[in-house]
This record gives sequence, C-alpha cells and structure tokens, in this order.
Amino acid sequence: MSERIHTYHEYLPALTDELIKNRSLSLILLDISTFNTIEEKYGIHIYTLVRQQVFELLAEQSGKDYRKEDILSLEDPGGLSILLFLSPRRHTAAGSYESLKTLRVRLMNVLIPKLLRTASPYLKVLPNISIGFAMGIYNPLMDPHHIILRIIREALEQARWQQNTERMGSLHTLRELIINEEVITLYQPIVDLREEKPIGYEALSRGNRGIVFGSPDELFDAAIKHHLLVELDRVCRNKALLFSNRLPARSKVFVNTLPATIRDPEFQGKHLIELLERANITPDRIVIEITEKLVIDNLSLFQDTMAYFTDLGMSLAVDDVGSGYSGLETISKLKPSYLKVDMSLVQGVHTSMINRELLEAIISLGRGIGAKVIAEGIEKPEELKTLRTIGIDYGQGYLLGRPDLMFNAEKK
Repeated sequence: MSERIHTYHEYLPALTDELIKNRSLSLILLDISTFNTIEEKYGIHIYTLVRQQVFELLAEQSGKDYRKEDILSLEDPGGLSILLFLSPRRHTAAGSYESLKTLRVRLMNVLIPKLLRTASPYLKVLPNISIGFAMGIYNPLMDPHHIILRIIREALEQARWQQNTERMGSLHTLRELIINEEVITLYQPIVDLREEKPIGYEALSRGNRGIVFGSPDELFDAAIKHHLLVELDRVCRNKALLFSNRLPARSKVFVNTLPATIRDPEFQGKHLIELLERANITPDRIVIEITEKLVIDNLSLFQDTMAYFTDLGMSLAVDDVGSGYSGLETISKLKPSYLKVDMSLVQGVHTSMINRELLEAIISLGRGIGAKVIAEGIEKPEELKTLRTIGIDYGQGYLLGRPDLMFNAEKK
C-alpha cells in the first residue's frame, strides 16, 4: 500500500470555504523534522522509506486518532511539518483553544508513540516530535490564503517553542543531576568462563530522576547534546569508585572513562589519592575502560597520559573491540590489559562462522599483546558454550549476571 499526503495548497479551495463559512479555522501541526537525522545517518533511501511509513500510518489513523472530516496535509512536498486542519465540528467558538489543547495532549499520548516506532529501527534514542496548534479568524479584508499561512506559521512557531522549552528543561534537569551527583551506579559481573567466578565488575551509570534519564543511553545522549559529557563523566567515575566498597574485596572495578577526562587534574595527584582513600580501594583494582571508537584522536597524547595511571598500578581495557572503528594495529599499540569484544560479534556466534573467525582473530591479538579477552552481551547458553570452546577468557552479559546495586555483596 502506497499513501501520499498532499500539500495544503491542493486543499486551498476547501480550506477557504471552511474559513469563510465558519469564520475561523483551526490547525494541529506535527513537527517531525527531527526525523531528518535518519537521512544523515542512513541516506535518502532509508529516510524516504521511513517517511512513507509515517504517511501510511497517518492514513490508517483516519477515523481513529483524528476525524475523517479533518484535512491532513503537508506544509511543503519535501517537508515533515504535518498539518491537520480540523473540521468545524471539532470545536465551538467558545472553547476552541481548550479543545485544541486537549487534542494536542491526546495526540502526544496516543499518536506520537506510534509515529516514533517507525524511527526506532534506525535511531538508538528516539527524536522529539513537537505539536503546535493555532486558530485563525476570518477577515474579509485579507486574502484567505494569507490567513491560512498565518495559522500555519503560528502553529509551527508554537511547536518549536514547545521543543525549545523541552530542550531547556532537559538541560536544567541534567545540570541539577550533575551538580547534585544524582547518579545511580550499578555493577555487572565479569566472569571467568572456566572457573565460573566473577573476576571484576563493570560500573554502569544512569540517572536518578524516575523516568527522566532512566536509561544510560538517555543520560549520555542528553549530555552529548548539551555539551556536558565531560562533567557527567567526572561524576559517574567518582561515584563508581566511591561505591566500589560494595564489591567483593580484591575484585577488579571497570570504570568507563572518556579519553579527555583522564587528563582531568582532579583525577590525578592529591585529588586522586584522596578519592582512593575515601573509596578504600587500591589502584591495582581499577581498570580504566575506554571505548574503541573514542580511542583515539591523538594516540601519543593518550599513551603519555595513560602511563601516569599504569605506573600507579591501574590497568587499561579497550571496549567495543570489533565494532569497526579503529584497526587492531592501533589497539595493539596501546597494549591494554583487557580487550572487551563488542556484543555484535558475540550475539549469535554459535551460528555465525564469520563472527567466530573474527573472535578468534581478537583472541590471537590478545595473546600476542598479553591481554585478556572479555566477551560482552552474552545472553544465550549456546553463545556461552561456543565462547568457551574457542578460548575466550572472560564473559559479561545478562546470562552471567545483570547490573545490580550490590548493596549486599559478600566480602571476600
């Protein structure tokens, strides 16, 4: 089924008649322009496909989420400002704005989640869809088309005002979270696949404000958007170390850190010593975990900075190995103690010969540089069996243990 939404220009005669007849015209505008991110990431073909799915979904909702008498259209042929001109029975002259507000809330709760599902296969964090509304009054001295244009501009302005309000609210919430250090730290076990015992725990951070920033992706994507990633990373790193006293004694603590933040003066010298004393943890238990795709804009600078921590006894782990960012040669120059294999290679390894061969290559690299290999994202017994067979050292994933607050960790 192929559906196409026409621009409002093709409905001008009907819109003009309604404006003159009813002396007013009401509009709900859905601003889905944030879906343009799909084109930037995946190209015009995928973007066109998603756009078509949006149109088909809107056509299916006629008579459900909006009335069949309403006029559904676009502001322009290539855009994603979707216009819903309401039928005259939608509102009365006395309560039209209240009716529009009520309809906006209902569409936000009912229609918008459906539209967002069309983007979910392509975007890890779903974009915002803003809804604006406006009502125009007929003026016989003006061209009806100019009145309709004014209604559209007012609705679009309100939608963008709403989007900006939400953005600023998100920024203020994130700033408060960072200032007040309202971060939850969970610990997920990293298990020796032969002895079936945890050798360490990865510290995982998320927000502590209910559903706001409730997932790690939401929290860190918001920090990237608001240019507060280093500030957030500092809080998460400090909390991860301070709360590590929940963990079994002598277990390793894997702490995710940005390459930039290891140059943080508050993570060196006197500040670092005081932090470790407060956390009651020795440097040899700490593993600094750097994501492969961030490693490395300036390799020599990173190596020089990292040497400070390895001289103290800390270890380095490179995360997301095999995800396709940097070459294995670059990783070998870092000489990390741990290689954490990206879950995309781990999941389904029992059925994929390509994944198995890539993992074996990483194992060979690990042995060559003296690094232990950790397989992430293990969820199935078949995956675990294959990983043991090919010689993976350690594993991490829901099958082996979910992230936990670790309040009652047994001290050993």
